[in-house]
Amino acid sequence: MHTVPRVACINDLSGFGRCSLTTALPVLSVMGVQACPAPTAVLSKHTGFPGFTFTDLTDGMAAYFESWNDLRFDWIYSGFLGSVDQIELVRRFFRSQKALNPACKILLDPVMGDDGKKYSTYTKELCDAMRQLVAEADVITPNITEACLLTDTAYHGEALHHAEAAALAEQLMLLGCGSVVITGIVQENTIGNLTYYNGKTNFYRVHRTECLFSGTGDLFASVLCGALAGGASLNEAVKKSGQFLSEVTQYTLQENTPAAEGVLFEPLLRKLGDCLYE
Repeated sequence: MHTVPRVACINDLSGFGRCSLTTALPVLSVMGVQACPAPTAVLSKHTGFPGFTFTDLTDGMAAYFESWNDLRFDWIYSGFLGSVDQIELVRRFFRSQKALNPACKILLDPVMGDDGKKYSTYTKELCDAMRQLVAEADVITPNITEACLLTDTAYHGEALHHAEAAALAEQLMLLGCGSVVITGIVQENTIGNLTYYNGKTNFYRVHRTECLFSGTGDLFASVLCGALAGGASLNEAVKKSGQFLSEVTQYTLQENTPAAEGVLFEPLLRKLGDCLYE
């Protein structure tokens, strides 16, 4: 029996640029969670940098997941998936782990696009496959662009009224997931995250910086997963994640860190660990 929460982290690994697994692993670890990576691809730098190398690991994923059949995970946290084949392999892993441990929960960050545009890899076939994967998840964390893509809703920008965001969340729930967190909702000088669970919505706002940094969605979802794995309620976890992201973003801006390098979270990681002992 394991003594700390165990999370399977399915995502790509970028050697440079704070995103995906290089964000999830330290965040979950400092929050008292055993983070077990399942890399879907290896990049020398994330795709926002020129000249990156890319190694697709799809061919090895089936055997990788099969070797985990003797393990029981408390949570599965899935991020960017680059092909229909990867989505199908992950869907099978979700189901096999649920069969082994019905208490296992799934957090799915449907990394599909941003700022009203889907990523170049996301074909209609891939979008359809992601909608099916959403049905397997206990919690999904789309930004507004991704929420619109999943529900085939027209995108009208990041500024949504509460009623508009709630209506979008209701449509996402119809896909079959357990709960929804829509991230990155802009309201004047704040940015917020809306939760929808059991027919109820909650909205948490924090200070918004004008600069847009890479990897903020990965950091938010990683803190959220760590908090949920540690026993926090969804609303508590969303609040903690938003507050930490806001603090880290403001610190990054003060330090003049290039936006492509992502948010400078390392100096503030201790705060996530300290909260375990408050």
